[in-house]
Amino acid sequence: MTTHKKTIRVMLIDCRPLVLMGLQDLINARKPQMEVSGQATTYTNALDLADQLRPDVIFFSFFPDALNPLAVITGLARSAEMKVLVLKGLYETIPIAQAIEAGARGIVMAEDSTESIIRAIVTVHHRDIGLNRSWAVGLSGYAATGHIPLKCNSERAKLARLTLRERELIRAIVGDPSAKYMCIAGRLGISEHTVHNHLSNIYQKLDLINRIDLLMYAQKHGLTNNEEPPEATWVESD
Repeated sequence: MTTHKKTIRVMLIDCRPLVLMGLQDLINARKPQMEVSGQATTYTNALDLADQLRPDVIFFSFFPDALNPLAVITGLARSAEMKVLVLKGLYETIPIAQAIEAGARGIVMAEDSTESIIRAIVTVHHRDIGLNRSWAVGLSGYAATGHIPLKCNSERAKLARLTLRERELIRAIVGDPSAKYMCIAGRLGISEHTVHNHLSNIYQKLDLINRIDLLMYAQKHGLTNNEEPPEATWVESD
């Protein structure tokens, strides 16, 4: 007997027609895995449409509007079935910590690869908790504290699996978050293809979605310095 997975219904919220068109084409190209169920160009319309459509994942962009975007995220996130995924441009300044506190389950960079964006939708849809919202509490204090100690063995197990090269790449990304991968590759003396391979391994080992996830994780767990990797005592066999 053949079982069919339920299609992930995605709603888009953005005031830019070109962005909406690009996301719609990207997502609808993955039918029947996922499809765009609706679009909204104002936050008022977004709240009404989300209430009607009850989408699984909501792609949310920050833009000038009569309503406060953080309040809108809170309103959308009240339903556990609807997962809010924030879309951020590389040079856009948005309150990431507050967005997570308001209920966003993840952050996606507009410059991420199409595969990363698709993976983010799937991951956020199936993840019960989403991003660890406790990260948001420490974001504003990172500059002052620099490092939040590890608190659980499971995280030590993840970190112990990182190679020295992967840690070096993480520090390079955190040191210059806006740098292109080609520039980082040149700085480390490796190819851009190798950078992407390392990043794929890092995301898998640390259970992360994309670059924003990695930046937040690195800040929380002290991967911005040159300290030695944790002991491999906690590593479990694959």
